[in-house]
Amino acid sequence: MARGAVCSYAALETWEHQQAKEDFAAAYRARGLSCDVEVEVLSIDGDRRADVLLHAPGDGYRVALEVQHSTLDYDTLERRTGAYLAAGVAVIWVPILRKRLGEPSRIAGTEIFYVSRYSAPPWQLWIHDLQGQLWFYDPVTRGVWRGMLDKCMLYRNPTSWFENGDEHSAGGDWYASERWSSLFLQGPFSLSQLRARRVKRAPHKRRGYHFPGGIGADFVLVDEPADYTMPVRIGPAPIETAGGFHHYRVEHRVGDAWVGASLVGMPLPDAVAPARDREQ
Repeated sequence: MARGAVCSYAALETWEHQQAKEDFAAAYRARGLSCDVEVEVLSIDGDRRADVLLHAPGDGYRVALEVQHSTLDYDTLERRTGAYLAAGVAVIWVPILRKRLGEPSRIAGTEIFYVSRYSAPPWQLWIHDLQGQLWFYDPVTRGVWRGMLDKCMLYRNPTSWFENGDEHSAGGDWYASERWSSLFLQGPFSLSQLRARRVKRAPHKRRGYHFPGGIGADFVLVDEPADYTMPVRIGPAPIETAGGFHHYRVEHRVGDAWVGASLVGMPLPDAVAPARDREQ
């Protein structure tokens, strides 16, 4: 389909969205698995049209991939996710990666990139909190990135002034930004490295919105432990002073210890590296 073409099922569907659906379907069919593109899924809450619907061999387990490139409100996300669960279908939400990310840095010795100030759309925050991570489809590499959001800590410079003969002061502290998040990206990985797995989730509430419970799904990489989490974070680094001052930094877990990460300014790669060539 030409760039800018309109899908018959989705008004003004972008070429990235169409390409993502075709790439996911091709990757799974190449492994001999059954999948459908743009297929209706009937539920008690109405019909849903899955971008890509995967069929697990043997037991009838189905996973819908929802490639997302435009804004959705919390109610719509909750309703669509609940509709899939009501139909006995797990869903994985897959945002499309936009590479206008400012100036990313690579954490030395890893394949993880760091974006210090990422303006995460609210719908991405919702998906991150549901799935525990984000899997971005990259239309340039035609692969995926694992994404993790963390707090963005900003420092308020100290100020002082005199008023009515008294000296006043403010600032000199760290605070979590309401506008920005820190974004960690690991990859890019080939779609052939992805496996869909079942995840049992309890209904819960966070940030004032709700997450439906049930048998959901998430991606896992081939030969990777099911409980893997990215070994990076934004952490406090104490400095021994009388005031107990500390600062926040990017940290990388080495063994059981968290150490300050060494950052190297570097653009995101435009190709998926072979698995054997990745840094360990």
